[in-house]
Amino acid sequence: MKILCSNCGLRYDPAVNNGICPHCGRYNEALPEAFVPEQAAPQPALEEEELWAPPAPVRRRTSRVPLVLLLLFLAVFAAECVLFPLVTRAAKAGQAQAAYVPQALVTSAAQNEAFAFGPAGRQVLVGQAQRLGSIRGTEEGAEVLRVWCEVDKEQDYRSDWAADTFLQAGDIYYPAIQTYDLEQFYPELAAEALDPYALKSTSMDEGWLYFLVPEGAAGHTLWLQCQTLDRDYNISEAAMTGIDLTVTEGSVSVE
Repeated sequence: MKILCSNCGLRYDPAVNNGICPHCGRYNEALPEAFVPEQAAPQPALEEEELWAPPAPVRRRTSRVPLVLLLLFLAVFAAECVLFPLVTRAAKAGQAQAAYVPQALVTSAAQNEAFAFGPAGRQVLVGQAQRLGSIRGTEEGAEVLRVWCEVDKEQDYRSDWAADTFLQAGDIYYPAIQTYDLEQFYPELAAEALDPYALKSTSMDEGWLYFLVPEGAAGHTLWLQCQTLDRDYNISEAAMTGIDLTVTEGSVSVE
């Protein structure tokens, strides 16, 4: 027979639970013998301390997931320490291979005579060469030498090549002074300067190419370089056109 708990009001069978409500733990007065069902087996009485004894601690299972993750991390770290340097060396070797340029094809042209230059055969003429001497700002033992150059008009612009200029004095090749530097230090010279980039532009242009060379050097040769570029804009081929120069003394009004 079920009764109502005087504490929580829920119904339960006191014969099964020794009068203790299974919902809230409240002990309710025992029922008369007549109300105890015959089929209900008598339950042993429990001491109050046993009724409120704390539950036994639950033993937790140790998870192996953190250990597995740690081992996986260590394995990946070790692989990177070994493989990354190898990949880096391989990449550098590939870059060095890609940057390799075969020996340049060398041709010659005459001073004051037009010749074909570049992949489209653009007409170029190298004129007089002048020694300006030690003008303002030059280092001791150096002088400025300039070469007149004219480039013809080109129909189509091409981005698969580049151009540059060098002046050979003895066994050393000297690059042209940048127009930007001339504008900063020699605005008088920059007014008639020719940027080496003009060799691959499409418009007709002319002007002086300026070089800083050792004072008193002899045997000057102007070199025009044509660089053929691949799809990654690396130099795949190079061609050099040399013009032996007859250098005369020149002058310029420089304050």
